[in-house]
Amino acid sequence: MTRVAHVIAEFSAREAMGRTVTETATRVPGEHHLITTHVVDGAGAFSGVTELGGALETFPLGRAAPLAGALAGIRPDLIHLHAGALGPLMALHPALRPYPKVLTVYAWPTLPGPRAWRRSTLAEMWSSNVLRPRVAATTVMPVPLAVAALRRAGVTTVLTPDPRVAERLGRSGGPQVVRYACGAPDDDRRAHFDRDHPVIVFAGRAETVRGLDTLLDAFRAVRARVPGVRLRLLLIPRPELPAILARAGAAGDAIDVLTEPVPDLLGEFAAAQVGTWPFKFDYTTSPPAMALVEAMAVGLPVVGTDVSCVRAVLEDGVNGLSVPPADPPALARALVTLLTDEAAWHRYARAGKESARDHMGWAQATARAGAAYRSVLGARPDLPTA
Repeated sequence: MTRVAHVIAEFSAREAMGRTVTETATRVPGEHHLITTHVVDGAGAFSGVTELGGALETFPLGRAAPLAGALAGIRPDLIHLHAGALGPLMALHPALRPYPKVLTVYAWPTLPGPRAWRRSTLAEMWSSNVLRPRVAATTVMPVPLAVAALRRAGVTTVLTPDPRVAERLGRSGGPQVVRYACGAPDDDRRAHFDRDHPVIVFAGRAETVRGLDTLLDAFRAVRARVPGVRLRLLLIPRPELPAILARAGAAGDAIDVLTEPVPDLLGEFAAAQVGTWPFKFDYTTSPPAMALVEAMAVGLPVVGTDVSCVRAVLEDGVNGLSVPPADPPALARALVTLLTDEAAWHRYARAGKESARDHMGWAQATARAGAAYRSVLGARPDLPTA
């Protein structure tokens, strides 16, 4: 049985990167191990877990000996390195270089442009993914440097859900770049149009950069047009949670807020009428915005914003509606359309489900990972098809 060591800075099965690692470990045959700084949840999906500790931002620098020791104990046939745009440089780490490797680059984030800075305060951006030191580093990192690092590290295959990664690394002389979209589960439940008791749902981190202030402002206008509507916020606690709760409380009694883990997120989506993810920045999360894909998969029409992590899977007017970031009136108009126009609701419910089913399923995404493993290992007979 082929041993695969998944190396990732931090792991949580509830986050997009962690969910992708979990689905890969579950669906691609082999003995899968996890090496990370810290496990938040979801360790049970792996044959073994090693937590190296240390700071997330500096992983894996400064941990050469513990990382080498962990790998020596696992004796992997293959390392699957999960990272952002700095992944090519991480692949050069002395402890990783001796092993065959597949690299997943989840995103090539860049700092917000001058106009985008007006969408949130510095404190709000700093507490999120938007202004991480690694984002600043990837903003200035030359593409030729990344390609050269991959060549030196012996990485010939890169997986990515981000179109920008494919554009940058897929140039002449670079590695083979395999695009995929993911996040669509196998579930037979479906959302239904409900004119009398409509619900708008958001699920994700309690962060202003995810457009929660925009949504709360827009909801006032929506409620004026659709008096019976409710807003359901399924929030992962973050430092901004108290301020967001206060703002939600001031917006009225038609808002339900849950801050504990939801046992059945797909059920929540199937019980709603519209899902919305009004993110303010390109890389609020790694592409794709996975909760949005899960909503589409159960036939819930979605409204997103024109940012890269949403644009990777949502095409305005085709499988959902897209509005400018930080624009409450535009968001309100789109939400009202899906709450009141039954024909439009059914059109986007059907199109979203079809696009999720045909292009974003976990079986398709992890099959690409399995194919990459076989390619790197020379199609070994002990690594069967996923």
